Amino acid sequence: MIKVKILLAGLILVCSTFTFAQKSNDPEESIDKYLKYFSDENPGAVVAVYKKGEILFNKAYGLANVEQKQKMQANQLFNLQELSKAFTSLAIMKLVEKNKLELEDDLVDIFNGFPDYGRKVQVKYLLNHTSGLNPFNEQDVQTGDQLINYLSKQDSVLFKPGSKSNYSNSDYALLAKIIEVKSGMTYPEFIRKNILRKLKMNNTYFAHELDKSYHVAAGHFKNEEKEYYPDIVLSGFYGEQGIYTTSQDFAKWDYALYTNKLLKCENLQKIFTVVPLPEEKRKHYYGGGWALMKRNETRYYWQGGMGGGYTNLILHLPDTQTTVLILTNRNDGYDFLKMAIYIAKQFDKSLKL
Repeated sequence: MIKVKILLAGLILVCSTFTFAQKSNDPEESIDKYLKYFSDENPGAVVAVYKKGEILFNKAYGLANVEQKQKMQANQLFNLQELSKAFTSLAIMKLVEKNKLELEDDLVDIFNGFPDYGRKVQVKYLLNHTSGLNPFNEQDVQTGDQLINYLSKQDSVLFKPGSKSNYSNSDYALLAKIIEVKSGMTYPEFIRKNILRKLKMNNTYFAHELDKSYHVAAGHFKNEEKEYYPDIVLSGFYGEQGIYTTSQDFAKWDYALYTNKLLKCENLQKIFTVVPLPEEKRKHYYGGGWALMKRNETRYYWQGGMGGGYTNLILHLPDTQTTVLILTNRNDGYDFLKMAIYIAKQFDKSLKL
């Protein structure tokens, strides 16, 4: 029997308490120097630091739109891209809590007429990217129904589900469809009812709700001359993308993960859980929408992602209930985890990462 290692012990506020280190005298100056790349006339960023539900730092850098020379604002809307996966994961666990779904349910149980290979693919494997499902081309598959049709034409998985990890964009897109099937609601309706309204996240939207009147930071790409140009790509494919929010609204979501406001403690813990994989030589560290890691006896949970002209990262430090959120409106690479750790250290000099 596989032994499950619970990494979240102590994360949830209702189950434990913590002490905090004093923040540095002038963290803003240090962060400003680090964010030079995102300042001035460049596509910008919003950086926020939260501790125990309190916003310690929230600042905008650079431009929201380089063509219009529009300055970034601290309350700008960003496409969360892969940070949306944490909302999907929690929504799945909410269905489990309501006894409308089990983590051991397979795709044949859920979708009528799904091929027999779906018997091997359980919900829990989708959550931690161990499903073995074939990925899809986003040019050809753009809705949940099209995804089901695409997967129904496959006759096998890439490997035995639950044996090893391998990212597939089918996983969380399919979880969004499962939420719709089991709840009888659309994905946005379910998320809004069970998460956004409960947390009073009134400045959080879905891609299909947006128009030009919304205060959205335009995503940016580079042309052949390596110059940035803006383009807002509104994908309605939910599950691991398509949620737009502000850093202020995100603070409400972040704090809820330390409480039982959205889920019971035992169900919330399952999201922050790693199961060892029998065929994985390297250590598996992915839970329900989070990379769950530990270094120098310090636990750090993070998720990053790039797409649609945005690159974002969130870093959770559960031992001190500190979170760093980095939202940027450019589609290029950067070591955002390193940046997030640096920012966290400006508020806790004793952090050993």
